Amino acid sequence: MSARDGGHGGGIGGVGTLGRRGRYEDSEFTLRIYPGSLAEGTIYCPVSARKSTTAAEAIERCLERLRLDRDRCYVLAEVKEFGGEEWILNPSDCPVQRMMLWPRGALEQRSGSGGGEDYRFLLRQKNLDGSIHYGGSLQMWLRVTEERRRMTERGLLPQEEVRGDHADLCCLPELTERSLLDNLRSRFRQERIYTYVGSILIVINPFQFLPIYNPKYVKMYDNHALGDLEPHIYAVADVAYHAMLQRRRNQCIVISGESGSGKTQSTNFLIHHLTALSQKGFASGVEQIILGAGPVLEAFGNAKTAHNNNSSRFGKFIQVNYQESGTVRGAYVEKYLLEKSRLVYQEHNERNYHVFYYLLAGASEEERSAFHLKKPEEYHYLNQMTKKVLRLHWENYYESDADCFTVEGEDLKHDFERLQLAMEMVGFLPATRKQIFSLLSAILHLGNIRYKKKTYRDDSIDICNPEVLPTVSELLEVKEEMLFEALTTRKTMTVGERLIVPYKLAEAGTVRDSMAKSLYSALFDWIVFRINHALLNNRDLEESAKIFSIGVLDIFGFEDYENNSFEQFCINFANERLQHYFNQHIFKLEQEEYRAEGISWHNIDYIDNTGCINLISKKPTALLHLLDEESNFPQASNQTLLDKFKRQHEGNGYIEFPAVMEPAFIIRHYAGKVKYGVKDFREKNTDHMRPDIVALLKSSKNAFICGLMGIDPPATFRWAVLRAFFRAMVAFRESGKRHVHRKTGHDAAAPCAVLCSVDSFSFLHHPVHQRSLEILQRCKEEKYSVVRKSLRTPLSDLQGSNTLNEKSPRDGVGWNGRGGRQGRLSSSGSNTEEDGGIFVNSTSSKLLERAHGILMRNKNYKSKPSLPKHLLDVKSLKYLSNLTLHDRITKSLLHLHKKKKPPSISAQFQASLNKLMETLGQSEPYFVKCIRSNAEKLPLRFNDGGCARSPAYPCSVA
Repeated sequence: MSARDGGHGGGIGGVGTLGRRGRYEDSEFTLRIYPGSLAEGTIYCPVSARKSTTAAEAIERCLERLRLDRDRCYVLAEVKEFGGEEWILNPSDCPVQRMMLWPRGALEQRSGSGGGEDYRFLLRQKNLDGSIHYGGSLQMWLRVTEERRRMTERGLLPQEEVRGDHADLCCLPELTERSLLDNLRSRFRQERIYTYVGSILIVINPFQFLPIYNPKYVKMYDNHALGDLEPHIYAVADVAYHAMLQRRRNQCIVISGESGSGKTQSTNFLIHHLTALSQKGFASGVEQIILGAGPVLEAFGNAKTAHNNNSSRFGKFIQVNYQESGTVRGAYVEKYLLEKSRLVYQEHNERNYHVFYYLLAGASEEERSAFHLKKPEEYHYLNQMTKKVLRLHWENYYESDADCFTVEGEDLKHDFERLQLAMEMVGFLPATRKQIFSLLSAILHLGNIRYKKKTYRDDSIDICNPEVLPTVSELLEVKEEMLFEALTTRKTMTVGERLIVPYKLAEAGTVRDSMAKSLYSALFDWIVFRINHALLNNRDLEESAKIFSIGVLDIFGFEDYENNSFEQFCINFANERLQHYFNQHIFKLEQEEYRAEGISWHNIDYIDNTGCINLISKKPTALLHLLDEESNFPQASNQTLLDKFKRQHEGNGYIEFPAVMEPAFIIRHYAGKVKYGVKDFREKNTDHMRPDIVALLKSSKNAFICGLMGIDPPATFRWAVLRAFFRAMVAFRESGKRHVHRKTGHDAAAPCAVLCSVDSFSFLHHPVHQRSLEILQRCKEEKYSVVRKSLRTPLSDLQGSNTLNEKSPRDGVGWNGRGGRQGRLSSSGSNTEEDGGIFVNSTSSKLLERAHGILMRNKNYKSKPSLPKHLLDVKSLKYLSNLTLHDRITKSLLHLHKKKKPPSISAQFQASLNKLMETLGQSEPYFVKCIRSNAEKLPLRFNDGGCARSPAYPCSVA
């Protein structure tokens, strides 16, 4: 079969049907399955599939078309550009859903270019031992490679270093900055982007996909010591995995580098390889959730910056948990310091978080109407990077430059569809996704609220555009009057009285922005929490369970911009801690071990940054501690903060102050000096939501928003269960009243009115209840009399949750219908009971019992309840809550009845950083240093100056 047979001109996956979610739910797609050596002469086999088509069904259709031997076992493999590896799909996996997560370029028809061939599905044969049969070519390649390596070790073949480069920089005959740079440049031009410095891996981002991640490389690096083969990211992952199994100790891989150096890409390689090592290539449930979690976290946590079109604006630590046998059993994601200020303000040529642009470009007309969506340029939180202020305040008039709402090569509509599918893979239900998008729209509209001073009062303000309030009120489901009060006034308590004080003009804008940032931060925390719940394994809840883990840290790199503020201060402090951890393991502990063993050793002098860390974090005079003190003083200012820094640390070699009167200070970091402006330091450090705002959001009718404001997830979950129960009980009572009303002749409805009246209640949608009610109704219409020879167990004993008998205690019947047997029998003569319950008399109960018995005796009937994935429970919520106690968000810590202030942002960040360092300290570390090859993001372009200035450059390592 040739590539022309069955070709649909739509390219991979029927791109013609790609678009709105409703259009492709039942649409036909064309999967191109490449059989390789299994079918000589066939490039690919086109197979029609829907979104629900499983891999087993696709393989069956492919075998039918290719007429292959059905006695053999086949699997479907997916190849993705970001990994290049083959990921074996489980029989129940849906190829179309995984294909829709591919980038837009991979789904387009690229006739003649072959550029879209990095993403494909392959048909593979499975061996009896569970391994994948790749044909003779791979085995031959591996044998030749291994034989060549052995001959090289024996001296029969020349060493690879004769080409002028060294795989390990420690082997260089002369260690100078020029020799290091020449070696890295030489290897990079040969497309060798990986280089060792001892046990440290140096990665230079090529800004181009290289074919060094396919199955032959996976197999080649399996169970080899570090340094045996050419440097590779797979070597680090493989060594960490086998070290964990052999030494029974946790491992960690620390990835560092500047923005755009490929840290996130390296993290993807490591995580997918670590999960594949224990699964023999099969895509486990954990791997699939991680696959879906990636696009979700990117959409909500990444943004376009001046240096990177997809910059991570938060740090993350991904911990993969293993059983003692080495099989993946779960994972955990920890986030650090989301850049909340980006939500309300962006620098020139930068954007807000991706998800806002996805939503505005990809939402359907129905969604646009429901969420009151506008164009991006109509939102203040999205259009600041193009504005030129013509007057003093932004609320007045602007002149816009050319926009940067879109990035070259970006397809926002496709990215929105990809986000929707990724959220579905993680376990977000359609109703939950709708609530998330509604909240995002509310945040955007909240930013459009503008203030002005009232003309007749100097100390009062008003809202310029009150027409925005109803929209925000509707999306948040709060009262408009309460929203107006919370945004314009604050409540304060004095001795014996409660005062309402209007905000000043500047204060009101700060409160509005603080509300938006806290909402978005709470949403992001909730998303990470739900992802962790989906990744959780039940064995992790058992205290006796033995846990081994490999953690991968992808955290923000060292930053030094033209204008550095509080965020850069925290980020660079985290890098100082990581550099100290690196120094401890690479230099100090290693040399101490040599001295203890009596090895002759000359101590290596290295930069000890303990003094810089103490300056920032050691109490009582640390900069962060002084910042917290000033943040608590109402009369403090930027100048008082700077004066306090000077008084306490003047003469310290790690801090300097500009000679001119400038509100800034300079820190001498391990990577160089950085100047920080103190403007907004205090505001960003106490970026809390006021009690009035918390009370407003807790009054929302939307349970999702109320849940975001809850600081204790188990308590929030218990309340949700209790609320759902009482709603169900009220629904039963109302249904019973209508039933009794119709039975006494007050309602001339149709015979099926009973069914219609309860049809709106989801708990009666189950086929068992529907069928039982139909039989009951038919029996009652025919005046069928029940005669039984022996008593059966009443239905209320079997399904007490579906009946509500409201008898008094003296009749022996409880409120949930689980009273004593004698009580139920004694009520049989009371056929005229009318107390508001449904099926209140014994005749009706017997009819329903008989109908249920008839239905359940039908052996052909099979109940298939459709339960959503990753259901919550109190035990798992408690477990996850304990893991994040150090990183409790500030959205709900301010309450009207609490006088104690919540911890500052810097205090929370220090707590989470301490926990991270504690986790790393209990693990055996591996280090990966990422370097950006050039600032222009050009493929395979090596810039000497840019690489030499990188904090991860080997001169700062070796």
